[in-house]
Amino acid sequence: MLRISKKADYAVFLLGAIARQGAFPGGTAQDSVVSAHEIAKQAGLNKSVVANLLKEFARQGVLDSVRGLRGGYRLAHPPSEISLGQILEVVEGKFVLVDCVPHEPLSFLPANGEAKAPAGKEGTGPHDCSLIAFCPSKQPMRVVHQRISALFAEIRLDELCSMKPVATPAATPDVKPSATADSPN
Repeated sequence: MLRISKKADYAVFLLGAIARQGAFPGGTAQDSVVSAHEIAKQAGLNKSVVANLLKEFARQGVLDSVRGLRGGYRLAHPPSEISLGQILEVVEGKFVLVDCVPHEPLSFLPANGEAKAPAGKEGTGPHDCSLIAFCPSKQPMRVVHQRISALFAEIRLDELCSMKPVATPAATPDVKPSATADSPN
């Protein structure tokens, strides 16, 4: 099953802690920085774990780093411009649902939900799956991969650290609630 690692969970927390302090362009404390020590203390995490995560985010351009006695980190972009996908990619690497998907990039996901590989690219990428030539799941798994990737790109840090109300999905009229043990049949 898909699962976000503890390291990725810590990363969301750490970036959220910086965001909530307003240390980002346009934030309430845009010129200030937050030290790794301060965040580690807040989170109750080992300072070296925090420092290593923050350094990696700085290397990837998600954070700005200020050296020195009063040094620390600030977000390089407003929280509304940092996606969960970006955060996960820094910590976990590129999202890969199944091995055949990243080697055969999708050119688009049309409204009908049928994803297509670019012309001439169907089944041509390197992969470890011996079933690729006749796999009935290949195309549906591409669609699932694309939708999950799109969701990761859509969810932003400001939502993750409760800086703005999270919109709840509208109820789908075609879906009927399932019966529970307490409900009459």
